Amino acid sequence: MSDWLVGKKAVANALGVSVSTVKRYLKRYSDFPAHRRGGTVYVSPAALAAWVERRTIKKCPTCGITLPA
Repeated sequence: MSDWLVGKKAVANALGVSVSTVKRYLKRYSDFPAHRRGGTVYVSPAALAAWVERRTIKKCPTCGITLPA
């Protein structure tokens, strides 16, 4: 567990967003890959990358229309 992101600030830095955005993600997305122990959040970098990939809005390669993820 030593390579995990520990705390909301570490997760925010990894995502390139603010801490308040991470808090919002924790409330809004039940599939956000966070584990809580007390008030501390632990996130696996690999699980976070997979979650971001699933959430990314994709574009149709032929027509360019944005498709929901």
